[in-house]
Amino acid sequence: MDIITNRLLRQAVPLFSAMAGVALVLGIATILMVGKDVIVHLALALLLSFALTPIVVWLERKGLPHGLSVFCGILLALVFIVGIAYVTYRQTVVLAQQVPSYEPTMQQKISNLSKQMAEPGVFGNAADALERVLTSLQKLGDKGAEAGPAAQTVRVDTQAHGLEAFYQYAEPALRPVGSLLVVLLLSAFMLAEREDLRNRILRLAGTEDIQKTTAAFDDAGFRVGRLLLMQLILNMTLGLIISLGLWLIGLPSPFLWGILAGIFHFVPYIGVFVSMAAPLFVAFAIDPGWTVLLWTLGLFLITDTTFSNVLEPFLYGRSSGLAPLSIVVAEMIWTFLWGPIGLVLSTPLTICVVVVGRHIKRLQFLEVLLSDRPALEPHEIFYQRMLANDPREAEIQAREFLKGRSLSTYYDEIALEAIRRAHLDIVRGSVAGDRLTALTASSEALVDSLDDVQPLARGHDRNLTAEAEAALDTVRPDREVEKVVFAREDLREDWRSEHPVAVLHGNHPLDGAAAKMLRQVLSKHGLSARALPLAEAGQATPEDAKAVALVCLSFIEPLSTLHLRAFSRQVKRRAPQAQVMLCIWQKTDSALLKEWNRKLRVDHLVTTTADALAAAASIATAKRS
Repeated sequence: MDIITNRLLRQAVPLFSAMAGVALVLGIATILMVGKDVIVHLALALLLSFALTPIVVWLERKGLPHGLSVFCGILLALVFIVGIAYVTYRQTVVLAQQVPSYEPTMQQKISNLSKQMAEPGVFGNAADALERVLTSLQKLGDKGAEAGPAAQTVRVDTQAHGLEAFYQYAEPALRPVGSLLVVLLLSAFMLAEREDLRNRILRLAGTEDIQKTTAAFDDAGFRVGRLLLMQLILNMTLGLIISLGLWLIGLPSPFLWGILAGIFHFVPYIGVFVSMAAPLFVAFAIDPGWTVLLWTLGLFLITDTTFSNVLEPFLYGRSSGLAPLSIVVAEMIWTFLWGPIGLVLSTPLTICVVVVGRHIKRLQFLEVLLSDRPALEPHEIFYQRMLANDPREAEIQAREFLKGRSLSTYYDEIALEAIRRAHLDIVRGSVAGDRLTALTASSEALVDSLDDVQPLARGHDRNLTAEAEAALDTVRPDREVEKVVFAREDLREDWRSEHPVAVLHGNHPLDGAAAKMLRQVLSKHGLSARALPLAEAGQATPEDAKAVALVCLSFIEPLSTLHLRAFSRQVKRRAPQAQVMLCIWQKTDSALLKEWNRKLRVDHLVTTTADALAAAASIATAKRS
């Protein structure tokens, strides 16, 4: 009975954990919604303090006292915010006064559009439907106007007096002013006590791992603070450019639209569409033609494209640290919780969430879900795609990698790393049967698909060890090609046969794929090679053996020194003129390599295709003694 109970409890644990996670998320969402008025002020103050920290630190380095530096930073923020608010207010008043004068132009333009759309066909039908809807709405309005006089309105005099009247009329202005003062006051305290706050958070996080907590603070300060400050400067510049552009175009209240464009540029992807909606409507209303509308649309699209795709990556990189999908989802969630202010704050707040997930192990799933870091390492993607028998994605990844790196680097850092991991799973029995067959076939298919890759110019890739690079420089230091692509006349006479290199591999399921990689790397550099199993090589004729100048013994699984010595001796008996290179595709320490070299007495021992290429090149071009 106890055994059954324990088993049921173990099975119920994941369900309880999932329910607890859902309850936690719902609880946090409820707190954020219910405590909106308080938490929004705290969030704004925190982000403002992040943005002002570089300025305060700069003032302190110039010799100003800490308190005066904080005061100057808060004063600068106050002047900036009040200035923006004043300009926005004045521009809005001017626009409200001019709106009635735009009505005739709008009616004329809509009338012209209706006439153009009233032609037979789809547009004609649409125009008729629109006209019927407008007629119906007009009839409803007329009925309401007729019924209006019959209805009597009872007016109750509820005129307020004294302080109540003052509060009633002053509330619309006092509310934003009060919020601003609260945010500035909180930011001032956060800036003034930032060292004390840091120490208290370090204490709460635990002093046994100060290094990790300090890294989290540095990450947050750089990622959030610098990003916010740079975005603020860049968005101010964007708003000024749009304001001047709209002023030249002749759009009313140009600085209002520039301010809105700068604010909504904090919102990725959709911010530009929100900010251009009102200016486009005004451009449509004031101009009988379409010139102003087209110029306004072009101004917004050109400036946003330039800032988003050129200036932002140049100044601070695409380093918001968020994946595009997570940005859109975050905008939806924060807007649902806090409304428009949540939309503007969504990106910086989500960045803070990612920073927390990066440095708190239990919340690491937040970074995985939201950040723009790849979820899997390149070799893990390679391995997963090979297991799924779908080498297409791995090939795309490989070709992207090969734009700036050599084929041998790709094989050494990604493909062979994945094969090493696959070897461990095969040994454990995790990969077998059809899955193992798919892994083997797709790995070899990927190698075949990269047969058209050309070597890079020398100096574009630095994957050789110091010894291999020195050997290669000694061989052909005057050639400006990557790791030397040899012509027939560059090689020694005994290397001028059809296939001077034989890559012999063992019977491990992935030995064939690794051997193909080495064969391909050598062949692309003019050292023609062929790959075949050891069992098949034993059936080679004496004539075939005489044409071989180098034999590469390729193994994924490290064999015993007894087996390796036996293979080496067998090669020496069949092809005494050939040198033997032992290729062990495992990460092996230098001490073990020296021991293998001493015991096996092979000519060369390598663990990467880059070193194998350098060693083969040194043999192929060396003068015979």
